Amino acid sequence: MDPKLPTECLLYIFENFSPWNNEWKDSFKSLYACILVNRKWCEAGLTILWREPIEWLHSKEENRLRLIPLISIYISCLPQESKSQILNNDLQLSVSILKSTSIDYPSLLKGFDYQSLYNAIGFWVKKNYRPQNTFDIRFRQFQFLELIGKLFMSKCTNLKRFSIFMKADIKDEILQLPLLPGAKECLSNITEFSCKGCLFSEFMYLAAQSCRNIKRFNIECCCTDNGGLIKLIEIQRVPLDFILINMKNNKIPLLENIIKKRAISVTEIRLFGMEYSLDYFTESKNLEKIKISPSMRIESTVWENFMNSSFPKLRELRIRLKNCTLSQLSTFIQNTHGSLEYLEINLIHSDTIDMEEFLMFTEVLINNCKNLYYYDGPFHTNGIEMLQSFFQKCPKLEYLILHNSNSDYVDISNIFEQAGSFVPINLTKLQFVDNCIISAKALRNFLQACATRLIRTLEFKFIPQSQDIELIMENFANQKVVKSNYIKYEKIDLLVGFLGNI
Repeated sequence: MDPKLPTECLLYIFENFSPWNNEWKDSFKSLYACILVNRKWCEAGLTILWREPIEWLHSKEENRLRLIPLISIYISCLPQESKSQILNNDLQLSVSILKSTSIDYPSLLKGFDYQSLYNAIGFWVKKNYRPQNTFDIRFRQFQFLELIGKLFMSKCTNLKRFSIFMKADIKDEILQLPLLPGAKECLSNITEFSCKGCLFSEFMYLAAQSCRNIKRFNIECCCTDNGGLIKLIEIQRVPLDFILINMKNNKIPLLENIIKKRAISVTEIRLFGMEYSLDYFTESKNLEKIKISPSMRIESTVWENFMNSSFPKLRELRIRLKNCTLSQLSTFIQNTHGSLEYLEINLIHSDTIDMEEFLMFTEVLINNCKNLYYYDGPFHTNGIEMLQSFFQKCPKLEYLILHNSNSDYVDISNIFEQAGSFVPINLTKLQFVDNCIISAKALRNFLQACATRLIRTLEFKFIPQSQDIELIMENFANQKVVKSNYIKYEKIDLLVGFLGNI
């Protein structure tokens, strides 16, 4: 890689090693290697490596011991008077911590997770001191939390995300960060706020005095109305862009009212509870992403109103069907006018689905999703002859996971073989979740077509019915046409399945 690349290009490349793009895996080692190349790479890599390191390490149990040296680094960034305060309280600091760092690490922070920081400091206290009891641990923990909190509020001028999910038993130990020196400027840049909605009302009232640019709210466990949270949402000067609601209580009138007022500008919603609020988003014509997983049965009229709404900009839909028919979902897909790119449908009770609706839905899916690249959902067995048409009308498909409601094995060999000549060139995953039969000849011809058409190796999964099928898969895996993680043939499982149908 050319070391003279512009910083913007380096940041774009290094972003591939960030936790958001690696499902929070241990990719920080790659970033660390990048910062050792030269000064320019170091500056670019540090902005990603240190923007949310506490949350990054805390997210994986196996990485949490690394939080201890991380907190030591932050303590070494404390001003000298804070270090003197620690020493005056009969607490010892190592020589390395007493020295100042050459890099202003706190200024690089962009994500603040209160629970992760609280726990990380607890690990550090237990490691470096010998607390006599739980009270002593929490006292020291809060003492260092206040010092590091002051450090962050005075240094973090680019903070964008703030999260406060604390356990109920320690809710009285919340540090009122908005009152600390420098907090007004620090918190004024926050654009995303996450919280437990039933706690910390006072904290949110205080935050509302500084935070005026929040456009993304993640609200969980809101048992009752929270005046501080309502005020925080209401006072924002920017349009609401994203709302995630995860709660069991469906009747929270003040919160519902403020969401209704701000719903028109929303581009993304995720609802796990409070499903009646679906009605509030029927006029949100800028919606691009929707995720709905009902916690209880939704009234049919609520589903009906929402499914009859038009969302011409919708690109992503993830939905868990509960008291919503495939007919209603078909209407909804038609009303997106072909804008859908990502579609994930979870059928809760597939055995109760009307078969005519199922077949109609399959036809609507094929004819109204020309931009689809990801599909995981129902596909009627009787409509499998439309697989070729699906490939032709949805040429951007990359991930395809098909489910049907038929418990019997269905032979799809002829259709499958014919569809090979039309398989989308970017297809990287194909999976038949339910029972289907593919002959050895049909499989071989399909994979030969894939070898000619596909740009990348295909992850292909279905339940093989013979040893010959597995040998064909192994052969094409050796040729790098399919990945080697295909399902192996297991004769005993098929025999049990056969006997179970007698």
